[in-house]
Amino acid sequence: MKYQQPSHPPPIPKRPNLAATDDAGIEITNVKDGEIVHQRFLLVNGRAGLRNAQFQAPITVACNDFPTTSWPCVNSHFKALVHLLPGPNTITLIFQQTAVIHLRIQYMPLLQNPPLFLCIFMAQDSPGTFDVPPEKRHENTLAVAVEKLRMAGYMWQAFCAEQMYRNGMGRRTFRLDESWLPDTVSTHEQATRQTAQVHIIRSKHTLKEIRDIRRAQQSPNRDDSVPSLFSYFLDDLSNHPRFGKQPCVVAGLILDAHWDTSKQTVLAHAALGGGGGNRSLGIFGSHLTHAWPRNIEEIVPCMMDTTPTDTRYVANDANESGQWWRALNIGMGAMLHEVGHAYTLSHTASGIMSRGYNNWNRTFAAKEPGRAPIPPEDEAGSHWHRVDIVRLRFLPAFRLPSDGPVGKPHPMGPSFIPLDQEQIELSAPAGLSMVELIVNGRYRTHFEYVDADGPVQQLLLSLQQLKQQCNCKPNECLRLEATTKNQQTEVIDDVDRFLREHTVQLPGIQGVVVKSDGLGHRGLGGTESMAVFHHGYSHPQKQLICVRVHHGTFLDGLVFRWSDGSETLIGKRGGGSTEFYMQSGEFVSGFVVRSGAWVDGLQIKTTTGRSSPWFGGQGGGMHVLEAPQGYVIVGMYASAAAWMDQLGIFYQKCSA
Repeated sequence: MKYQQPSHPPPIPKRPNLAATDDAGIEITNVKDGEIVHQRFLLVNGRAGLRNAQFQAPITVACNDFPTTSWPCVNSHFKALVHLLPGPNTITLIFQQTAVIHLRIQYMPLLQNPPLFLCIFMAQDSPGTFDVPPEKRHENTLAVAVEKLRMAGYMWQAFCAEQMYRNGMGRRTFRLDESWLPDTVSTHEQATRQTAQVHIIRSKHTLKEIRDIRRAQQSPNRDDSVPSLFSYFLDDLSNHPRFGKQPCVVAGLILDAHWDTSKQTVLAHAALGGGGGNRSLGIFGSHLTHAWPRNIEEIVPCMMDTTPTDTRYVANDANESGQWWRALNIGMGAMLHEVGHAYTLSHTASGIMSRGYNNWNRTFAAKEPGRAPIPPEDEAGSHWHRVDIVRLRFLPAFRLPSDGPVGKPHPMGPSFIPLDQEQIELSAPAGLSMVELIVNGRYRTHFEYVDADGPVQQLLLSLQQLKQQCNCKPNECLRLEATTKNQQTEVIDDVDRFLREHTVQLPGIQGVVVKSDGLGHRGLGGTESMAVFHHGYSHPQKQLICVRVHHGTFLDGLVFRWSDGSETLIGKRGGGSTEFYMQSGEFVSGFVVRSGAWVDGLQIKTTTGRSSPWFGGQGGGMHVLEAPQGYVIVGMYASAAAWMDQLGIFYQKCSA
């Protein structure tokens, strides 16, 4: 379907004379007329009425045939969530029947992007209800939970779009998995339209298993040796006909979460997010869902509801949910936090990925109990930290058409290559997006590469300059985290220790030698071996003739045969073998390696630019193991058991 702007938009009425001031009309502060957006609900912030007066009055919003909604305008500040239909939309805002403004917005769903799936997980024998106080005893059905999760999904989506826009990234956000269904986002209509589908997943596990106190995240009796709720639901996804055969990101509400008053613990609750294979999952219990809005009309009333939480019936999560509006913030905001983990986000210094979700309501309402007004600059923790913004910018789910065609993602992640006791080379074939500097476990600063003219694939990092940048004192621990545009991350936990441990002395080699990181996590507990190469600069008469690679499904070992008839073994002589011959004066410059728990396979690179065939398997992640520019390989080390489970190199600066 091709979307077009209306050829004749409705006329904007002249502003009336309101108290003889030029600042009494309606002003939209975060959206421009004619914008293209990619989410079903658009957050609109603005001003209306006398700018220097103290008052509270409703502002009315109408768009297409969706029911009209009203939002509080407090001391001229207002926030509204506006429903859009695919294609052109004309939003009309009316304040006190005297000021009217029209805003033309085009909603273009990005159906090519992978969606966020909304799911409700239930035990095989679940009653299909969730915890509510007595006042809401008829509002705890599965159907109500579906409505609440659907509304939460659209609020998360609108929040992400607004945050990305404020950070100069365009109106990027994830799309929701939608189907043609009876819609529930308004209490004033019964319509069938394209709306978020909430998938109901019946677990193979029983209510007794799911509510086992050993699996309750907040329980002092939690036992991490038993399978977790997270692993339960990942397993349920893998066995589900819809999700078992495709990559997916899932927001999962655990319907059977239950406040056990005798144990003073929420059973069947876990606030966790992350990945497992090609599936990523953020889960949260339903114990605070009673406070969530079911539809757009309930958003502000729910966010203003100061009813005390009665712990005879429902949980006061973290002792921060003592009123229903606070329970809404914790429940809906903290679940977004876990979805953030599913989208690769980590804990940050502020914002939703800290505990900023306590202020979740401030994104959507210009007031809260005991505080008004709340302009956009006063939303406190309800934001994405800048490092979250940079991570989300390059996720496939957040792509914009202006990003260009989707190419095959580069398989390699970043790698830190020590050069000497003061410098590190950062290699990133996929292009860097960010380098974070963390001191004593706390974020200090970061460097980002979002708007670079081309991909930044290599950086030279000076330890002294890094410490100056983040004001790191001599006794403090500096941690580096490098993230690339293909969403892969590499970490140095302690830069000083990293450089110390990677500077070695080798027998027969004069001067400083640098040891690379090993590829493969020694998953077999293999025996270590090391070899020193006396060639080239140190022994011009000893040339490499060939490399015999021992391999099968995995890599077993390497045998280097020299011109004097000697051989050097790295690893073991298992499996079959293939010989790769050197040309005159040629030597090994590095390897392309696939590894994980062990070394799956490799390809040899030479100083003349040649590459060998692939030897071994194709599992694990892909890496490049080579001496940096201006250095030469002078040795190798390995660990091997049944086959090789780690491989690394020694290198030294070339002689003049």
